[in-house]
Formats: sequence, structure tokens, C-alpha cells
Amino acid sequence: MERIGPIPSADGKWVEELTPAFSRRLQDGGYFVSAPDREKFKSLGFVTLENVLEENEVREIETVYDLFAQGKISGMGRDLCDMSGSYDDRFEDFSLINAMLPRVYRPDLQGNIFEKISADISRQLIGDDIALDYDQFLSKKPCCPAAAFAWHQDMGYWPAGTPDTRTATVSLAITDATLENGCIRFLPGSHLPPKLWTHKPRPIGGEEDGNRKKSHTLVLDVGENPEMVYQPVKRGSVTVHDEWVVHGSGGNPSPRWRKTYVIAYRSRETVAYERSIGFTHSHNDAADFGFAQ
Repeated sequence: MERIGPIPSADGKWVEELTPAFSRRLQDGGYFVSAPDREKFKSLGFVTLENVLEENEVREIETVYDLFAQGKISGMGRDLCDMSGSYDDRFEDFSLINAMLPRVYRPDLQGNIFEKISADISRQLIGDDIALDYDQFLSKKPCCPAAAFAWHQDMGYWPAGTPDTRTATVSLAITDATLENGCIRFLPGSHLPPKLWTHKPRPIGGEEDGNRKKSHTLVLDVGENPEMVYQPVKRGSVTVHDEWVVHGSGGNPSPRWRKTYVIAYRSRETVAYERSIGFTHSHNDAADFGFAQ
């Protein structure tokens, strides 16, 4: 079953879309998340927030973003990969271009307006004791039905044993995300109770089983006809999801790019733990971290 737009909360009641205290950008440059939107995040595992960045702010970020989408940043190794393919694929053959940790490779991104506002949003959703854990650029090439992001939970990609799993992953639409170009989709309420579904490495080529050394991508089986919700997002708006909700996206058969800027926040204690074991979210990390799956 598929739905688009207004959605029920976990208890089956329709969430009110229009309230006097609606989520909005503030005059001081911050962003206010309304009580109904905070409740959506809590009960559904995700929420969409409108008009987070202004057009000139998105345009400034996109200038740097496109350098990664065009493969013009050198020395990234496996941090530039195809999330729908393997590490061995040539860049020109990528369908879903994944650029990990762009703020590391372009330090001038650090402290940008989206970092500031996404942190403001995340504090309201998961608490004040947060730190930026990682950032990521995801670009779906035009006319690429293969540019799909497999169903997964973010926890499947991260080490087991973190002291506090709270996460707010804020995904900014650099271009409009539509049904046609593969907008994000969720299984609402799949984060409750918090538990890890079975993930497996994605098989490459004709292989029966996948291998994380060949591809970073994990997949999980959501069964036939899952009750999913598509979340189209306008340029400058965001989705925010937690660490347990099941999500993914389809390919991009449209003639337009889909570009997304992701920043994830976790508790300072958890980020410190990750770094203490050598986990940085880089695909170049060599250690075996005992991933949650």
C-alpha cells in the first residue's frame, strides 16, 4: 500500500497539518519545529519540514555540491562510490553517486548555513547534547532507473555497542525530490519498538551472496506490498528521520537530477565512542567495528 502526503500517527489518528504554531524559519536565522512536527518524528520515525533554506542559500551550497557530483574532488577513495553498485565501478558508470564526509574533503563547507540550521532542528528533536556525526552528498543521475537506495535502517550501517542510539538525520533537497526522480520513502512506525531488522550485503553481479568488501550497500526484506509513505520534498526543504525507521528510495528514470545533502547528529557521547574505536563513517576505515547487523 502506498500513500503520498498527509499521514496518520502511530496510533492511527490523523496528524493535524495546519496549526497556529507551524514549523518555520525564524527571523534570527534559526528554525522552529512545532509540537505536532516533533510528535510526528517521535511517533512515525520521520518528519518533513518546509522552507528550511532560502534559494540563495541552497544555490551557494550547490556550487560546492556539484564538484562532488561531477567527480572533481580528488583523493576520496571509497568515500566516492555508487550506492547502487560496487566499489569497482568506474565513476562514469555510477548511478547513485555517494560522496561521504564532504566537509572533510572541502573544509570550507564547515559551519555553513545548513549545518547551523540542521543542528538547531536536531536539538529540538533529540536533545541539546548532540554533535555532528557525519555528512553525505547523494546524487541520482538522470535517466537512471538503477539509482535506487535499498530498504534499510541506518543502525544497520553503524557499530554495535553505542551507548546512546539517538539520531536525527536531516536530508536537504538540493533539487526537488519527486515521485519521478526517486524521493525518499518510509515504513511509518517501523522504528517502534526499536529493533534491528535483518540486513544482508547486497549481491553484486551474478553472486548469490553479497560482500561488504565489494559494496557498501545493505538490503533488508520488507515483504510484499509494505505500507510505505513517499515524501516528496521541495528544494530547500528537508526530511528528518531517526536511526531505526526503515527507509529507502526508488531509481531515477526522470530527465532531472535528484540531489540530497545529508547531515546526521548523534549524542556527543556516542560520537566520542565511535571515534574512540576508529569509526568515522568513512568507507576507507579499515577496522572491523562489529557492525550492528
